[in-house]
Amino acid sequence: MNTQDEPKFAQIMLGMADNFRDTITKEGMSMRFDILNEFSIDQVEAAARKIMATRKYTKMPPVAEFIEAINGNQANQVEDRAEIQATYVISCIGQKHPVFNDPVTAHLMLKRWNWSTWAPAVLESELKWWAKEFKEAYRAFSGSETPLQIEAAPEIKKLIATIGG
Repeated sequence: MNTQDEPKFAQIMLGMADNFRDTITKEGMSMRFDILNEFSIDQVEAAARKIMATRKYTKMPPVAEFIEAINGNQANQVEDRAEIQATYVISCIGQKHPVFNDPVTAHLMLKRWNWSTWAPAVLESELKWWAKEFKEAYRAFSGSETPLQIEAAPEIKKLIATIGG
């Protein structure tokens, strides 16, 4: 947002204050504008509409709630990916060389659970507990600041070495 968006921003904030039967001070509006200025006025308005449509509390939402509404809840996104990937891995049991396109899943199924020994040996009764452990590991690796280093299989290394030469 920029200074041209201030009137629209004020209109949005006053509309929210009215909706939540709350007040907003000039200072509070200024701070909200400063914090949310990295987003477009359209994003802020969409977040306001989303919050107004779903929030049940009768207090103005904090700025963090706007940011979450704009960005989506990242923790839920990781949780959803973890669930999807656990289900995918389970569906691959029986395949000799499944392809794990998700880098976190590929890392976990190479380093933490060795696919070639884990998949043939895992019992169906263990899958519920394995999925829980996998999702915890997935969340932990997804939050990692360090990029995952996935080691290529020896056959792949040989193939790569022959390319272009």
